[in-house]
Amino acid sequence: MRVVGEQARVLITVKATPQPSEKYGDTTCVAGIRLDGDRPSWIRLYPIAFRWLDGASQFHKYDVIDLEVRRRDSDTRAESYSPTEASWTVVDHLPPWKARHEIVSQVTPTSTCELSRAAALSGGAPSLGLVYPTEMWDLEFEPHPKWTSEQLAKMQDRITKESSALIPVNGAIPAILKEPRFKVRYRYKCSESDCRSHVGRILDWELTAFQNRIGGTDQDLKEAIIKKFREQMFGPDRRSGFFMGNFELAARRSKFSVLGVYWPTAKDSMPPALTLF
Repeated sequence: MRVVGEQARVLITVKATPQPSEKYGDTTCVAGIRLDGDRPSWIRLYPIAFRWLDGASQFHKYDVIDLEVRRRDSDTRAESYSPTEASWTVVDHLPPWKARHEIVSQVTPTSTCELSRAAALSGGAPSLGLVYPTEMWDLEFEPHPKWTSEQLAKMQDRITKESSALIPVNGAIPAILKEPRFKVRYRYKCSESDCRSHVGRILDWELTAFQNRIGGTDQDLKEAIIKKFREQMFGPDRRSGFFMGNFELAARRSKFSVLGVYWPTAKDSMPPALTLF
């Protein structure tokens, strides 16, 4: 029996880099801020085979979409929902940064220490959050492994099926997903006074796309990533934070990754001025 869905309105803040999938070829995890409740709250949307959508069905970061969602019973994280395929409609796009911050500022920031501590104690603890680091250190790089033969087979299998389907998929069939050259991690200190440090891997699709655009040597690519993801995003004119998320696997719930960077200008993220009258 089909589980009845519910309508939701979501500001998209996160599109994680796609991963090989046995059922979908490759899928993307999307997260954002739900706007149709009593107050804005976090929501995770999975799975979305984003690369397989036609152009009219795709959406961007900071789009506002209406869609049908259902609770993911197999995932005990309270924020996790499954979207009904092709149910979404883009109703708005928020430009940088003031309009975005009017919504993002309504969710209470947290710390990575608090997220990890709570998740270690309870499977129902918050699995998404916004963290503003107090100290930003260097980026750490590790070569990204090539896809395994099993992962390649999963992706190729869907391409083969869609290529011979009587009713083809909307739009062009995408090529095999290209793995990035590096895994990249931030080393930083969160806002808790006794925080020693955290290392959070960047899972943002923006980083993968950026790596695929940059040519040159590995050193050239590292320097370009540092310039974009540290010097620009955490520049002196910014008040930047991390959109954080953890893993579905219960044994790894206390491990949080950087799903994306929120990097408004300082002037656009200031609280409204108080007046006497």
